[in-house]
Amino acid sequence: MELGIKRNSGLTYALKYAAKVLKQGIGISKHEVYKRLGGKSPLIHSYSTFNRYMGIAKEFVNWAKEQGVNRLDRVQYEHVRDFLLSKSEYCSMRTLKVNASALRKFFETVGREDIAERIGEDYQEIYSKGRAPGRALAFAHPERVISLLKENVHKVIAEFQLLTGARIGDVKKIQVFPEERKVVITKSKGGRTREIDYSDRPEKFEKIKELVGELREYLKGSSWSSIRESYYRDLRQAVYRSGEIYTGSHAFRVNYVKERLKELRERGYSEKEALQIIEYEIGHSRIEMSAYYSRG
Repeated sequence: MELGIKRNSGLTYALKYAAKVLKQGIGISKHEVYKRLGGKSPLIHSYSTFNRYMGIAKEFVNWAKEQGVNRLDRVQYEHVRDFLLSKSEYCSMRTLKVNASALRKFFETVGREDIAERIGEDYQEIYSKGRAPGRALAFAHPERVISLLKENVHKVIAEFQLLTGARIGDVKKIQVFPEERKVVITKSKGGRTREIDYSDRPEKFEKIKELVGELREYLKGSSWSSIRESYYRDLRQAVYRSGEIYTGSHAFRVNYVKERLKELRERGYSEKEALQIIEYEIGHSRIEMSAYYSRG
């Protein structure tokens, strides 16, 4: 066991410890560490990988605490496996693979090599449970899908996605600015901040304001991670009951693009001009991606 971490340390401390150790590799080449140690580097060597891996480790720690597991020695491999498989409802195989790698690195660092080894043994099986990559398809009747959701908090999330084109991880970050009739989502994918002007859609802006208040109330009683996990299960069932094709919650994002393109075209914008506006609103850096979504 590494000096500075004990087997019965709290998970919050273990998270801080892992961050302190792993970031020592930033600025040092993997090849240099490989030569020095004669094997694979135990560190992380880029800020982007460090931030992503530690974000996943933090998500697991919060999830474990919700299960009543607060100490490192009380974490069982089954907890880790359950966490990863719960994400298979909405994660692609590639994303699930990254999650497994992040947790394997975390447990290696904090001295739970037993768990790290089990993750390695089941690595292929775990990530194979993720969703196969493919294009998200717009719902033919998104409002009907929303109406079939069982939980009201899930309806709030789905409406957010439909009205703003938000990724699921962005929903809780939505802020409204009434005077400018503007929605802002900070630190979206790639660290970008999204700003969406609703001055031409006042009725939708008023609905978004209501949803912000409703979501805040729901978050007082439940954690975001538990709400998010149950949302995917509820959504999948609602989609099946509606007779639509399930391609994940990203479908609402595609619906936003298609509806927004129609609105802008009706207001006299060319397709290229409209797609450039949508590109900014949905947080993509290439107009081709907006066009890709519009065909979903």
